[in-house]
Amino acid sequence: MAANADAIKSLDWVRAHLDEPTVVFLHAGTERSEYEAGHLPGARWAHGYDDLTVVRDGVRALVPLREELEATLGRLGIDESKTVVFVASGKSMWPHRGFWVLRYYGFPTVHIADRSLAAMAREGVVLTTDEPQVAPAVCRLAEGDASVLSTWEEVLGTAQGQGDAVILDCRTDGEYTGQPGTHPAPRLGRIPTATHLNWELLVDADGRFLPVEQLRSLYAAAGIDGSRPVFPYCGGGIRSAASWFAMHEVLGWELARNYDGSWAEWAVREDLPIARG
Repeated sequence: MAANADAIKSLDWVRAHLDEPTVVFLHAGTERSEYEAGHLPGARWAHGYDDLTVVRDGVRALVPLREELEATLGRLGIDESKTVVFVASGKSMWPHRGFWVLRYYGFPTVHIADRSLAAMAREGVVLTTDEPQVAPAVCRLAEGDASVLSTWEEVLGTAQGQGDAVILDCRTDGEYTGQPGTHPAPRLGRIPTATHLNWELLVDADGRFLPVEQLRSLYAAAGIDGSRPVFPYCGGGIRSAASWFAMHEVLGWELARNYDGSWAEWAVREDLPIARG
């Protein structure tokens, strides 16, 4: 699979499409105050956890069901005729999570901006605090695409030595070795056999991905070259969505599949093995 050169939209493209009625900029994050402090003209607020994840069967941060996401997009005035571009105030994994969620359900046209709003503002893009009036829409999505999602059963099989896939832990060094993360979990540690690459190393301070060759080198150091299936995970499938984006969209590694349940699911299932240290 070739890299998706259209997945990331440049600053010039953003400037040229700020007034385009068919383009919807979704400002994604977890603190609405970021949006209220300044956003792109016409941009709409998408709360990361409330709009791009759900709690299901006691597991947090799972991908919404199709009808749940259809309702969310409809509330935001988005139907399949729109082009959606995810943005964030600063360095953030939420645009990648938003992209992955819409990609999973086959939304026709979705992108991320190539840099944070802070970086855009330094380049002269004028932000606003005005909030747009949004007319609800009716959105219809496809069934979930299993080719971009992995399950605990597949990850467990890999941890037990079945097949040739690689498990990639995208969390901090501390979380990888068994220290607590931001979200409480009943068990700490990592999935056995998982290699490690903190997602934050993939992007610069403005949220821009490093050059392709640098990305390849980082993944190579983690034992990943795109030739085998790779199941990235993190605390809740959000940071790992950023690593999935780097592999699947930037590098064109079609065998990358985000483990959506991630540690949020793995830790609550006491029948699943963990490693520490």
